[in-house]
Amino acid sequence: MKRFFLLFIAFVSLGFTLAYGQINPVTKANYESASHFSPNRLKKMVFSTSVDAHWLKNSTRFWYSYQTSEGKAFYIVDPAKKSKSVLFDNVKMAAEISRLTLDPFDAQNIPIKDLKFLDNEGIIRFSIQSKLIDEEKKDEEEEDDMTEDQGQNRKGGKDKPKRKTWFFEYIIQTGKLTMLDDYKKPKDKPKWANISPDGERVLFARNHNLFWMDKENYEKALKKEKDSTIVEHQLSWDGEEDYSYSSGERNVDNVEKEKNKDKRKGAWAL
Repeated sequence: MKRFFLLFIAFVSLGFTLAYGQINPVTKANYESASHFSPNRLKKMVFSTSVDAHWLKNSTRFWYSYQTSEGKAFYIVDPAKKSKSVLFDNVKMAAEISRLTLDPFDAQNIPIKDLKFLDNEGIIRFSIQSKLIDEEKKDEEEEDDMTEDQGQNRKGGKDKPKRKTWFFEYIIQTGKLTMLDDYKKPKDKPKWANISPDGERVLFARNHNLFWMDKENYEKALKKEKDSTIVEHQLSWDGEEDYSYSSGERNVDNVEKEKNKDKRKGAWAL
């Protein structure tokens, strides 16, 4: 009798569910609900799940950053000594950066970018972008805008407000932080350049195949990509569509592929 009663309740519940579905059919996708699981939202909840080691050139040590619910920290690791320690004290670093820039920063999430160890590996250099708009650059842009024809429409609308970027050097042993007022960031390495550890060879791809050039010709390419005197050496001849040595062909339509087929691209290499 009890089993019959439970089966009866189950059938009644199922009937109500089916009836409700017919009365209130789903007519469109619930994109709002799906947006809760977007990569940008998930990364704020998941934090770091792996270690991305940045090896130093003159030793067997490496550094990495790791983010948890308590914030983001930077670590230096020496495998030979089986040691790991924080690269700097976040609270002191945030206080010093705030004092030098007059821009308040949170110790849990200092927005450090472009961190690099200098030659002696006792000093690090990094950049931080302000949360405030750079008023000087903003004024310069507004002056430039006034010189243009007022009736001319711009493609893509206005650019995002410019934010000031500061550069710092930090002595690890003493904990001294210096702001580099006149420092100019060097030109970024081209995305297609895969540079050897000794800096003497550069690997890249073109038309799905592998190529390399030496340091001298790479420096020419940095000044002028289409310099006709650049000497390149082909390493492979079997690359083709879908079996390419190139790493830069994703989400590109056929028109763009044909337009950029002769350009240098990043190559799959270890």
